[in-house]
Amino acid sequence: MSKIRTRFAPSPTGYLHIGGARTALFAWLYAKSRQGECLLRIEDTDKTRSKDEYTEEIINSFKWLGITFDQETIFQSHNAKRYKEMVDRLLENGSAYVCKGDVIEEDKNSRDLNLPRADNTVVRFKMPEQGSTSFTDLVKGEIQVSNEQLEDFIIERSDGSATYNFCVVVDDLDSKITHVIRGDDHVNNTFKQINVFKAFNENVPTYGHVPMILGEDGKRLSKRHGALGVGEYSSQGILPEALKNYLLRLGWSKGDQEIFDYHEMEETFVEGTLNQSPATFSMDKLLWFNKHYLDSKSEEQLINAINNKKFDGSDYSNSVLLAIRERCSTLNDFIVHSSYFFKDPEDFEDTLINKHCKEGTHGYLSLLKSYLSELEMWDQISIKEVIDKTVSEVDVGFGKIGLPLRLALTATVNSPSIDLVCEILGKNIVLKRLDNFLSMIQSLEKDL
Repeated sequence: MSKIRTRFAPSPTGYLHIGGARTALFAWLYAKSRQGECLLRIEDTDKTRSKDEYTEEIINSFKWLGITFDQETIFQSHNAKRYKEMVDRLLENGSAYVCKGDVIEEDKNSRDLNLPRADNTVVRFKMPEQGSTSFTDLVKGEIQVSNEQLEDFIIERSDGSATYNFCVVVDDLDSKITHVIRGDDHVNNTFKQINVFKAFNENVPTYGHVPMILGEDGKRLSKRHGALGVGEYSSQGILPEALKNYLLRLGWSKGDQEIFDYHEMEETFVEGTLNQSPATFSMDKLLWFNKHYLDSKSEEQLINAINNKKFDGSDYSNSVLLAIRERCSTLNDFIVHSSYFFKDPEDFEDTLINKHCKEGTHGYLSLLKSYLSELEMWDQISIKEVIDKTVSEVDVGFGKIGLPLRLALTATVNSPSIDLVCEILGKNIVLKRLDNFLSMIQSLEKDL
């Protein structure tokens, strides 16, 4: 049995979207889990829409995901001469014919006329007119269509360029592709391509068509569902291993197992099942995967992944990292949730001030500040004791002091434990920020 060889063949008319990335992952894993090869082919024959920047982005996205293709990248635009040769072969063996390229019913009158090529002619493929075309799909099972429903399609345009369904077959033949894993929007193309393979008297690849990905509202996935180009997920702080794992689970399963590392994917893909039903994309689920992989990283690995000068491996930055780690689901969250540890807050939302700074707040925080200033041992336990002492002394709920304090130090009401925040910031910074905040709200009580 020949080595299994798959391919992924995107058109560089846009960025690599999540659906394409999943299809590529399935094609790659199908081959790798069977000790085979997977090739990357750029289908760039649409000269008006294909752009080098998209090609570069597609290749870089796969590098980021850790998907390494075998051999050199194939560019369809380099194969024009080869396509012409193969069209000539079909003309010679009677499997194609020259016609005007007008209405199909009129063109079919030229099926057996052996017309010569001219400036205004095209070449059509002769579809079998009787019987049926069928194949056993790796995902969907047996699929069949009556040949009466398949029309002779153009394989060479009047300008001499070959069309998609013909180029694909020639490229797959030349690359010795044994299995084609792609989206189920290509099922109808498969019937055309199978007949071209047969016209060349060549083996037909095994096909597997994976269902599309839907949004949580059941509609086709789009940007409004959170579906972005692969590169955009990287810029949003998603880890490549998290996105890869999530893509794997969007249409493939092995029992109830969710987490698959890089090597386990390759080893176990052959044991799992490609699902027949459409998968549903959930940004929350992707963030769940991302959180898992963030939590599994060592401190050093996390610092390298964040790649921000704030987290320089110092004792201070490491203490910040440890304090906010549990609250972060993306790499970007580490920058957002750590901002007040590295810079005094300047902008306070009016809604938060109005909600948490009431009559008595200035007095409560002033008393707390006086007790904090007297602390000799600046640690979380001692700070908590002082806050609790103040709460008890003024006889109010903890939130009446804790939330304004949190707001004063962080400009938010969501942060790690406020006594921990105080310990990390240090006594001088805490007292300075309290002074600034007290000055800011000083006139508030007069207006109440």
